[in-house]
Amino acid sequence: MVKSIAFSLCAMLLLSESLFSQIGGSVDWVNRVVKVKGIGAPNPALGAAGRPAAIRAAKQVALRDALELIKGIPLNSQTTIANSMVESDVINSSVSGFMQGFQFEESPHYMSDGTVEIEVTVPIDGANGLSNQLFGGSVNLVGEKPTATFSGSGKGAGFSGLIIDATGLQIKPALMPKILDESDKEIYGSAFVTREFAVKYGMCGYVKSIENAKKQTDRIGTTPCMVKAVKASGPNKADLVLSKQDADQVRNAANNMKFLSECRVIVVLN
Repeated sequence: MVKSIAFSLCAMLLLSESLFSQIGGSVDWVNRVVKVKGIGAPNPALGAAGRPAAIRAAKQVALRDALELIKGIPLNSQTTIANSMVESDVINSSVSGFMQGFQFEESPHYMSDGTVEIEVTVPIDGANGLSNQLFGGSVNLVGEKPTATFSGSGKGAGFSGLIIDATGLQIKPALMPKILDESDKEIYGSAFVTREFAVKYGMCGYVKSIENAKKQTDRIGTTPCMVKAVKASGPNKADLVLSKQDADQVRNAANNMKFLSECRVIVVLN
């Protein structure tokens, strides 16, 4: 049974990666947007109405493919948005309705053969983004206020945020990652954040270098705590594991500051 579940998870990840490669788009975790291009071909039989019809077709293709990309996004280290949509009618209705009613600027690119290309950019965060469909409204994946508390020595009170160096670990970005210690005890996750900040910023940001992480002062301030993840965890490899020393440091800092509840966390990837 365990082998069957593991095989199913591997198959799900391979299918997701295959789908991402087939669709003309990508999930940009640094800028936190989903970008997809849709192409529509004019019907010569429609005459002057052919171009507007091609634009509508391009938009429909872009939105359809954007939804497929979104479904493949890991929600956490155990499941994807697609799995959550299957398991929950509320999530399915929220995400599907969001995409069906999504509005984007019409700036079509007209090719020499009359084909129309339109790019749709779907924000992951913010009031008009995907996170608001999952973290706000009728979907309650994070609480109104943190439900977890820490006890610590009081050290680390001056930290304004958290930078986790996860380079070399093949960490996969997710909407709801967790930070764990080496005993698999949770240091940070959906129980530790407020919905307001989860919607506004996402539970954590992803960048490609420590230098770029330090520049995100609007998120992690000017005196962030910096730690190194020791490994990735979970089937989706989205959770980060810290050493005991670093885990204690984060716990102690969080006991004195509210940066975790405000999602002031950035992960550095390769």
